Amino acid sequence: MSAPLLERPLLVSPTLAATIGLECALLYQLLVEWQPLLEARPRQGQDWYLLDRERLQTQLPFWQTREIDKVLQQLHDQGLIIIGSALISNARNLRLAFPGRETAHAPMPQAASPTAKAAPSHASSPVPGKQCISADWQPDPAALEYLQRFSRIPSTFIDACLPEFIAHYRESGEARSSWSSTFSQFVSRRWKKQQYQEIEQAREQVLDNGWRPSQDAWEILLRDGISQHFIEDALPEFILYWRERGTADSNWNSRFLQHIRLQWARYTNAVSHEQAYVPISSQWQPSPEVFEILQMAKIDTDFARRQIPEFILYWRDSGQPQRSWNTKFLQHVKYRWAHSHQLDKHDARQQQAPGAGQAATGFIAKHTDRSWADGL
Repeated sequence: MSAPLLERPLLVSPTLAATIGLECALLYQLLVEWQPLLEARPRQGQDWYLLDRERLQTQLPFWQTREIDKVLQQLHDQGLIIIGSALISNARNLRLAFPGRETAHAPMPQAASPTAKAAPSHASSPVPGKQCISADWQPDPAALEYLQRFSRIPSTFIDACLPEFIAHYRESGEARSSWSSTFSQFVSRRWKKQQYQEIEQAREQVLDNGWRPSQDAWEILLRDGISQHFIEDALPEFILYWRERGTADSNWNSRFLQHIRLQWARYTNAVSHEQAYVPISSQWQPSPEVFEILQMAKIDTDFARRQIPEFILYWRDSGQPQRSWNTKFLQHVKYRWAHSHQLDKHDARQQQAPGAGQAATGFIAKHTDRSWADGL
């Protein structure tokens, strides 16, 4: 048995205990608390539940089996529960139903209490132990304590649910034997739904310049054989594209993985035939696949074509051979595209500011991670 301080306490409503007795109130509230966790089996308009007698005995170690059966029979006789079969002490499960949860239908013959059997059968007659909710109904203190202490639901949220709860059940005209337990379930469902919505909203975010893929995303891409430099080069245009769209998402890492893998596949296909280290020729032109990759990165094709003369001039003057001129050109265009956009935004902010005519070289240097001419 668990230590007393670790055990979950059994709550008893004083009002209910004064009405049906302490033992009946204790067991009834325990059954009501378990009811949402049990599997319902509809039959003849009534939801039936199988209750594990061993589990019930473990929860009530201060009672013998025959004492539990005695209290169960008392609850049945008072119309608070319906026992679907005879109480057999060595039976593994107990089949029962809650009249307060049933839909409109005639009570089952074996479930009727002595009082109900003597009463005339009328469709409008109230079921014993059940009543409609009043306009000024209030939950009992035990229900409120359970919601606040064990479910950790703020009192302000509970109070806000009360008018909706009363209005709903007054309109439906339903009768229940325990409105406090029904209210507890009503509030718990609303609270869980709100918590889920808040978690989902908190997870969604719009990309900013400081966003970076998670370490797991980096490791997945590197394990796929994708160059780290390629990933770093693709990150700025990925952020730029989604920032301009203003999209909020909770799965940016998945989007980034898909983006990089697709670009890498196009890139490797474009440069797979380039194996030897050769100097660039004056007539060199990027392959069509290069422009497809740049279009995927939302980089203007005309902008890319305008970079070709400068690119060829630099590398002809350098005289350095490269294995993949397509790769170098991709890096060059991405570099120019990113800094072109940064300068446009910077100039717009500085048009009316003092010192607006200063050279932009300091801004470029500040925002440059590495030169496009660096080796892979």
